[in-house]
Amino acid sequence: METSRRRRSLLRALVAVVAVLLLAGLVDDVQAHRRLQHANSQLSSIRSSLQRTAALLTSTATASQRSDHATEVTRGGLTKVEGELTGAQQLLSQAESGAASGTIEVGAVHSCADGVQRAASDLQDGHQAQAVAALSAASAVCENVVQKGGGPVYPFDFADPFVLVSKGLYFAYGTNSTNGNIQIMESSDLTHWTKAGDALPTLASWAAPDATWAPAVIHLKRSYVLYYTAALAGSNVQCLSVATAKRPQGPFTDNTKAPLECQTALGGSIDPSPYLDGSGQPYLVWRSIGAGGQPATIWGQALSSSGTTLEGSGPVPLLHPSEPWESTVVEAPTMTFTDGTYFLFFSGNNWDTADYAIGVVRCSGALGPCGPSPAAPLFASQSTLEGPGGATVFTATDGQLEMAFQAWLPGAVGYPHPRLLFIRPLTVVDDLPRVGPPS
Repeated sequence: METSRRRRSLLRALVAVVAVLLLAGLVDDVQAHRRLQHANSQLSSIRSSLQRTAALLTSTATASQRSDHATEVTRGGLTKVEGELTGAQQLLSQAESGAASGTIEVGAVHSCADGVQRAASDLQDGHQAQAVAALSAASAVCENVVQKGGGPVYPFDFADPFVLVSKGLYFAYGTNSTNGNIQIMESSDLTHWTKAGDALPTLASWAAPDATWAPAVIHLKRSYVLYYTAALAGSNVQCLSVATAKRPQGPFTDNTKAPLECQTALGGSIDPSPYLDGSGQPYLVWRSIGAGGQPATIWGQALSSSGTTLEGSGPVPLLHPSEPWESTVVEAPTMTFTDGTYFLFFSGNNWDTADYAIGVVRCSGALGPCGPSPAAPLFASQSTLEGPGGATVFTATDGQLEMAFQAWLPGAVGYPHPRLLFIRPLTVVDDLPRVGPPS
């Protein structure tokens, strides 16, 4: 049933792409008209390829009745690639709309379409790695055609982003997808991103596979320290873990024998994010899910100088949900110390809805007190994106404060649609951050 639903969703996305392209054929310019006709032919090929892909997914579902475990692994990989293909089709549709209006070079649309077609064909032939490579190769040109009007800076799934600035370069880490446990990308300008593989090739011995997300990295002394969420093997409890590397690209190594923090009595712990106070002391913030009558809560605690253990008398609660827009959820915290003030950014509401949004509160110190929650979010759904969340704040190489976050494309909220990477500048006005237009 689930496979059939995904297949129908994928084919619906394709139909939308073809419909947009047919409308684009009305462009008056003769040369553009001919090129768009060629693009229509390309999309027809993509349709055939994706129909074959749908047949492959159907056969995978049938095979699952014979070998549940082996097929679940295969289905998981196919689902991840399918999600990226769905996102590519949506972005291609957006690009073709721009081509029809004359705001985007049609040739770039062709190149983007070629990459998507190759990926679909590779997946249909059972070559998952090649499909991922084809999508990666097409990502640069797809970026160029979708970044108009405040679009995403990366055209494929990149949820729970964290951006680290190191030696003049930007490194973005994201939740597990087709590229392993922890996605990692590199950029020199915050606009063009190159995939750099899997930052965490091997999980801790206690962690379950295919359930890692919300990574964040800090540079302490001569080591880069990665924090992430993982599922405790044999249970559904979410926990925090820590890994180290000599380079921001990794590979990070997790030698822990047990989680850094779990808070099992509070439903588990997720979304870790490190930060420094004004003196350079490292801290960690995270969210407990909430259980036993306790609400979702954002916590903070001091870290050791190496960043690999928690210190002090225990975690300190920093924020509870208290406003209607949060819908009893606060999560994805990130703390920043700017102009002598601590600001705690967080997400509120349900992550897979258009009501998901980003909030911010002032804190009087590295461990609060903070809040209370604002009556309205700092940044919510708008014309170019829906359900923004998972924000991380960093200072760019030019000194500009920036906010990276995930969001859905308008009208494409929830599974299997991808959460895309967006970046917006921040300014502090009247002692509170304000989100500016795209740089």
